[in-house]
Amino acid sequence: MRKQKTLVLGIGSPFGDDQFGWLVAKEIKEMLKSNQRSHIDIEIADRPGLNLLRFLEKDYAQIILIDAVNAGVEPSMPFTLQSHEILEFSGFLSSHNIGVAPSLALANALNMPIDHVLFYGVQGEHLFVKDDVMSDAVKKSAGNMAQMITLQLIKS
Repeated sequence: MRKQKTLVLGIGSPFGDDQFGWLVAKEIKEMLKSNQRSHIDIEIADRPGLNLLRFLEKDYAQIILIDAVNAGVEPSMPFTLQSHEILEFSGFLSSHNIGVAPSLALANALNMPIDHVLFYGVQGEHLFVKDDVMSDAVKKSAGNMAQMITLQLIKS
């Protein structure tokens, strides 16, 4: 039986729009500061790749992953996917070499439960760069997504 804790994991790197997951996680943490939500862990991960499996092993009731995606659609387009949708997603679901989808596919193949994983992301505009400049559209969408996720966490 899983514990009744939720993990919010901002995935990214210090470069361009790939900071999206980190920024959203930090904003959620700030918004929840006054709510004393001890059942919510908020962390950031620098391109976790297969290390994502370590978070799956921790028996969270829910895992919320947040990352920028490269699906070839309009920049700042939001995505919300359940675990089975992540596995079926036809676009690239991460700007990292081994991203969320391959990591969850491996976990699924290893019979690790993934049904409690939810993914939030946006299409990045300024990906695959080596500077720390986020595009305005993605930066704005980070605040909107942080508010949406925070409201859902408060209701749960």
